Amino acid sequence: MSAANSTLKMDTSMNEQSSNTNEIYQDVDEYNEDEESSIDSTPVSPPPPARKQSWREIFMLSFSSLGAIYGDLGTSPLYTMNSIKYSQSPPNKDDVYGGVSIIFYVFTIIVIFKYVCIVLVFGPNNGEGGQVAIYAKIARFLKIGPKGVVIPGKTEGGELDDSDLKVLARQDTSMSTDTLHSRIEQIKQHPVLIKILKLFILGACFFGCSLVMSDGLLTPTTSVLSAIGGIQIAVPSFNSVLAVSEVILVVLFLIQQFGSTKISFTFAPIICIWMFGLIICGIYNIVVHHPGIFAALSPYYAIKILRNGGIDVFGGAMLAITGTEAMFADIGHFGKLPIQLTLSFFVYPALILCYLGQGAYLVKHPDAVVNPFFISLPGGTGSAPYWIMFVLSTLSSIIASQALILSVFSITSQLINLDCFPKLRVVHVSHQYAGKVYIPTVNWMLMIGVVCTAAGFKNSNNVTAAYGLGISLDLIVTSSLIVICLFYVYNTNIFWPVAFAFVFIPLEACLVIANLKKVPHGAWFPLMMAVLFSTFLTIWRWARSRKVDQEIHQQVKIADLYPFFQAKSVTVDLSGDLDLSTRGRSRERVTVIPQPARNQVITKYGTQVLQKHLGVGFMYVNSLLTNSPNTLPQLYAKIIQNFASIPNNLVFVGVRVLSIPYVVDHQRFVLAPMKLPGHHKCIVRFGFMEEIQMSQELIKSIMQSMPIPEVVIDELPVIHFFENNVIQCREFERDDRWVVNVVLKLRHAVRKLVVNYLFNPLIQLTHEYDNGDEEMERILIGGLARI
Repeated sequence: MSAANSTLKMDTSMNEQSSNTNEIYQDVDEYNEDEESSIDSTPVSPPPPARKQSWREIFMLSFSSLGAIYGDLGTSPLYTMNSIKYSQSPPNKDDVYGGVSIIFYVFTIIVIFKYVCIVLVFGPNNGEGGQVAIYAKIARFLKIGPKGVVIPGKTEGGELDDSDLKVLARQDTSMSTDTLHSRIEQIKQHPVLIKILKLFILGACFFGCSLVMSDGLLTPTTSVLSAIGGIQIAVPSFNSVLAVSEVILVVLFLIQQFGSTKISFTFAPIICIWMFGLIICGIYNIVVHHPGIFAALSPYYAIKILRNGGIDVFGGAMLAITGTEAMFADIGHFGKLPIQLTLSFFVYPALILCYLGQGAYLVKHPDAVVNPFFISLPGGTGSAPYWIMFVLSTLSSIIASQALILSVFSITSQLINLDCFPKLRVVHVSHQYAGKVYIPTVNWMLMIGVVCTAAGFKNSNNVTAAYGLGISLDLIVTSSLIVICLFYVYNTNIFWPVAFAFVFIPLEACLVIANLKKVPHGAWFPLMMAVLFSTFLTIWRWARSRKVDQEIHQQVKIADLYPFFQAKSVTVDLSGDLDLSTRGRSRERVTVIPQPARNQVITKYGTQVLQKHLGVGFMYVNSLLTNSPNTLPQLYAKIIQNFASIPNNLVFVGVRVLSIPYVVDHQRFVLAPMKLPGHHKCIVRFGFMEEIQMSQELIKSIMQSMPIPEVVIDELPVIHFFENNVIQCREFERDDRWVVNVVLKLRHAVRKLVVNYLFNPLIQLTHEYDNGDEEMERILIGGLARI
């Protein structure tokens, strides 16, 4: 028996001891799986060390952040003091003290203690902020993120996670088997709790993002209508508030294409002058009218006004912190330290002095509560300071919209990276910060939404009545995610997450309860929009998860296409060739595995000889599908089963976009051979600032890394294969029980509506095949994918 033509394996009976077993192995393939080259083993240079920011750069970023983040917070003094519910009208001294005190403590506790000291420190992921960032950090640590998604970022210890520069991510989501040393650890890692946590944090993330997006419709509307409505104070005959506001809103969205850096640096001087104006006005009113107003910083007065006015007092006080969540979401545009420094040492003192100044004026002039900001300005109505602050307030109110617009861009970009939103075109406007983005489609859709919202509400009073509920709900969502993040990711003592929850969540719950009373007066609108946005995100994530499942399940084993790798065996008893003394003690058998031709493939027409033609084929697949060395994507199987013909060199290409701006040429791609001769798997990597393009130079570099003679590379024809499936709902499966069948029919009808008329059109609309040269030969292979 020739060992060159077959595989021999000596198999001893189970009744014999293992010491009597003799095994002879000879692999079918000249490749050994354990020795097969793996992309994972390819050395990858570590990411460049984080560049240390100079103090000059930090100062410039801090200054720029004024024009993009603090417009909303900075214009709160225009309407907060007169929104407080006082025990009587006009308010007495204790009421004024109480209003200033409740604003001070709500602002200090939530904005400074919670956000500046805790959320901005523990919340960001990979330089990004917002609820998506906290979710991504938790999901990456517990390995419960969206299926088929690699989440880049930093480890819980703060070290840079090199997953961006690893070519293939491991998809093992099993929990650690390390010994747990405490009962708390056992509870934390309980599978049921982890499953509940997975659903909760994803739902909280979607709802929180939806609340920010709904605020993205209200904040520009409120700011611009309020600013332009101020003209009517000086010119009562002015009746074009809505028309002028609509024009300004359109212009505001038109300039977003220039990027947050240019816009914020242009707006920053205006907000800076506005803040200095607040400081001057505040100090003037304190010194001239009532220096004793600093007594209002005592919590006694905050408790007293709550006792007299009830929980409704929070409804007005929380207007002082509008824009806080947007500030956290915008961290990717400016960085953590610049935001912390600017808020703590400039914005916070300016706003508190302004509120104290208004309170000092109201103590002496309680009738001014109808509009304490403008009435309390030095010189009175019509003076030069009045008109200067009026112009600045108008400009600042318009700029206040910028924070929400940027936060919507940041959140949408993160959702796209997590495969929780259609893959829209994202424009990175900075080489240094991946978080500085502009999304054209989102910008135009937001513009249409804001213009329609302004037309629907018509004036600022109607919008203000709807304002606040979404913001207060957002605060609770962030607090819940931070508690989980501290408990799991940072593994802090249980005391700290519990203390955080005990301090902040009850206060924020009071804000929510106070704002629920606004629902009949317009707060239903942001709530409705948040539900719609959340529903869309949930549907998209569900459909993408089903699509990933379908792609994974439709992978084809190499042995199912190539009989050469199938273990068809024939058993021969060799005991008859042994002498009598050996025959009684040995039952060795030889398993003979016939070896089909290496170039035979199984097609839908039967077994055929695979035809290979001269050339190189690049087949573009999901990078996660290249992980397994023993499976092939469905696209490849379609070609084999229908045509039984491929180029003699085939490369499975997966594309990865990293969280670094540019990828150096020697790290552009990683190539490794597969067990099939002439087949390779390749990951091509691009930085977030680079256009995803398979250029001729890149294709040539990949070909030069393959075992192809250098002299013929330029002459080889190159073909690019893309999959273009139409996604449809799976077929209805009947049930014999008619009651169950009715329910199943309704569920299938909803599923069909979602998949056929929402998910599939969006996939087709946002799918990009390649940005390469138009001369490249492309083949689109389609089919029907049912999910």
